Amino acid sequence: MVEQPGLGFHFLWMLPIVFLLFVAGVTGLVIWAVRSSGRPAYPVGPPAMQMGAPPQAPRETPLEILARRFASGEISAE
Repeated sequence: MVEQPGLGFHFLWMLPIVFLLFVAGVTGLVIWAVRSSGRPAYPVGPPAMQMGAPPQAPRETPLEILARRFASGEISAE
């Protein structure tokens, strides 16, 4: 059998590319881990208002309900 020079090294040129992809993947994983660890797992504060959703009216307190019903005559002072 006759050996040809360079036989078996057909894919040697791919090693730098694979190494760069590996380094980019590890770097991306580290960046993702650092960014996700800085924020809480649950939202803090009131829920964000959705686009196009009508604003919710403030809830009436029990005293306001009594005053409104008393003024309209539904209930008396008894």
